[in-house]
Amino acid sequence: MNYPTVIYPCNEGGYVAEVPALKGCLAQGETLSETLQELEVVTKLWIETAEKHGQPLPNVDSAIEKAKALRYSSSR
Repeated sequence: MNYPTVIYPCNEGGYVAEVPALKGCLAQGETLSETLQELEVVTKLWIETAEKHGQPLPNVDSAIEKAKALRYSSSR
């Protein structure tokens, strides 16, 4: 699944990336590539855990629309 991702640099160096639709799903790394690879791993684990416990996954289209709305409102 392709949920919107937010990536930002850390003050102390490196990056943090998160999937806002998946509460608590975030990763960090020294490089952008490392951060995205780690985010891929934790996203997969987050989804596997939710499925294992019978929790519904957020709708991807809804998550995309929320991300677009946040982007639009922050650019004003």
